[in-house]
Amino acid sequence: MESNTEGMLRLAESSKTPFAILDYAGHGEHRTTIEKSTKEQQLNEVLGVYDELEKLGYKKIIAIGGSFGAYMAALLSGKRPVHAIVLRAPASYPDFEFTKPFEQTEGYTDPVAHRHNKAKPEYLNNQAVASIRNFDGFVYVLEHEFDKIIDVKIPRIYFKAAKHGNYLIIPKTPHSAKELPHPEKHYAYTEHIIRSIIGAIKLAESLG
Repeated sequence: MESNTEGMLRLAESSKTPFAILDYAGHGEHRTTIEKSTKEQQLNEVLGVYDELEKLGYKKIIAIGGSFGAYMAALLSGKRPVHAIVLRAPASYPDFEFTKPFEQTEGYTDPVAHRHNKAKPEYLNNQAVASIRNFDGFVYVLEHEFDKIIDVKIPRIYFKAAKHGNYLIIPKTPHSAKELPHPEKHYAYTEHIIRSIIGAIKLAESLG
């Protein structure tokens, strides 16, 4: 969780499911800085990982993302036949920012205004939401109960757009649990929920 490789390794081991993770442009050790990165570039990187997994023979790929990663997972569903989607504290962005470097977006130039504008129509009706609307599989949306970064309308609009799925609330958790005195308890709870969702997706295949 929280770009936590250890958390992903725990999930992979406990759910007996292989995971693939990546650092988008502007994140981790990627050579592109966050200021120069674009959402278009980041999505292309996600598509590249998906395509490589298919080449390696993986099928029924589940897209799991938190915050910005959830936005990417939603967009991925509009480009590739993912099996199911898990959106945790999902972010959303207006389409007119898609090809702009981050340094030219409102999130960089005026972060305070950006935070207050997240419930505007352009955040609630974009490529990501349309992709979920056109997706035939199951969509699991996880809202963080005490999230002050993502407007509650955003996870709810994703869920409203989904044809099938479930909506869960991670209790007493802000957008980033690392802000808390004991984040490990919140990570453990979130990992338990995601592990249960993965198990449910697998079991659903036996229902006929």
